[in-house]
Amino acid sequence: MFERLTIGAWAITAEGCPVRVVLDGKEKLATLILGDRHREFEICLDTATLTEVAVQSAHALHALRVPRPTDNHEHDIEAVVVRDPDGATEVRVFVDGIETATTQLTVDAGAGWTWEEWTRTRDNNLAAATPAARQLLLEAYANPPGSVHIRGRNESAWL
Repeated sequence: MFERLTIGAWAITAEGCPVRVVLDGKEKLATLILGDRHREFEICLDTATLTEVAVQSAHALHALRVPRPTDNHEHDIEAVVVRDPDGATEVRVFVDGIETATTQLTVDAGAGWTWEEWTRTRDNNLAAATPAARQLLLEAYANPPGSVHIRGRNESAWL
C-alpha cells in the first residue's frame, strides 16, 4: 500500500501543521498524518518505533525548553491496584481508557523488612524515579508510615 522509507524521504512542518493519528489495533501500528487533506505526509510506525519517537520527542522538547501546551481536556486516569498483603502489589494505569506502561515505586514499611532490604529498595526506587516522583518519594522516605516494623535500623537516618 505504501512504499517503505527510502533515503531522501522527508517533510518539513510549520507551526499549526495539522497532525492526525490513525490506529491499526490488529497490526499494532500507528500512522501519523501531517498536513491537510490536500498535502499530506504519512509515516506508519510499529509500537516499538512509535515509543522511541515519543521518548526522543520528549527529550528534544525538554532540551529546546519548549513549554508544555495547555490542555483543556481533562484526562481520565485510572489506577487499578491489586495488593496481596503477604506478597506483591500489582498496579495497572489507564489514561483515557488505554493501559499505559508505568514504573511502580512503592513505599510500604510493613512487617518483614530488614534495614538492609529497606535501604536497597529505597535507593533503587530513588534512582529509578523521575525528578517529580523522586521529590515525593524523598518526602515519604523521610518518615515512612509503619516504620516501626523495619528490623535492624537502630538509630540510622531514614535518608
